[in-house]
Amino acid sequence: MVRLTFYGGIREIGGNQILLEDGDRSVFFDFGLSFKRYKKFYEEYLKPRAGSGLLDPLIMGLLPPLKGIYRDDLQNSEIWKHFHASPFV
Repeated sequence: MVRLTFYGGIREIGGNQILLEDGDRSVFFDFGLSFKRYKKFYEEYLKPRAGSGLLDPLIMGLLPPLKGIYRDDLQNSEIWKHFHASPFV
């Protein structure tokens, strides 16, 4: 059965994060940045911490906590402990 899940882009400009699943196959479409949520935390002079990898964007809700889709070099062994209660991890 085919399933669509929207993690962003609903009632906003930008931030499209659409997951299409069919059986054991899945594809992300248009994995964009939510400008509205991004501007809550960052401004022109305030940028994400490079050393935090994905931790800050995941905790702030800028990225969905989906284990297994992000580059390994942006993750550390402790990152997914913050999301143990999430149904997506």
